[in-house]
Amino acid sequence: MSLLFEAIKVKDGQTFNLDYHSSRMNITRKELFNAGPALDLESKIILPAFTNKGIFTCRIEYDSHIRKIDFYPYEYSRIRTLKLVEVDDINYSYKFINRKVINNLMEQKNGCDDILMVRNGMIADTSCANIIVRGDDNIWYTPSSYIMRGTKREYLLNHGLISEKIITPASLKRFRELRLINSMLDIDDTDSIPVRTICF
Repeated sequence: MSLLFEAIKVKDGQTFNLDYHSSRMNITRKELFNAGPALDLESKIILPAFTNKGIFTCRIEYDSHIRKIDFYPYEYSRIRTLKLVEVDDINYSYKFINRKVINNLMEQKNGCDDILMVRNGMIADTSCANIIVRGDDNIWYTPSSYIMRGTKREYLLNHGLISEKIITPASLKRFRELRLINSMLDIDDTDSIPVRTICF
């Protein structure tokens, strides 16, 4: 079985959403390996001095135990175009390092920057992020048919900043804009992608 990983945002010497990452990691450890007791990431992560200025990714690789912790400067790849791809048989509910199934789907992006997966007729995620959409009511919605339970998605839902909604390819067209969210990207950190530019 492939190792799993968590990618944690570190900005100017501060970690973000650590409780959510710890929770997801420990749920995964319990479900896949029957491992316990729960691990506290706050006690495991020692921030190097160079992370005191700038944005970094703290990558934790694990199975039943933490195997590796590394820090990398964060590089944002701009996503401005998306291609809808049908993925009815995909299962990526755990954050495995081995992403072969998603990498294979990326071959269908047809010149776009990324794919937007459609599972069982419902809009889901891109290859590396959950999505949020907004229409004329100015409320941000996230698809209830997600593939990966993202930590940023959970945080925003729990704080009432976004709401879940069933979104199909047809109903997606009724929204004005789409943005990506993940552990490194908050609502205002990415480009607004006009829904009309999505390749259906």
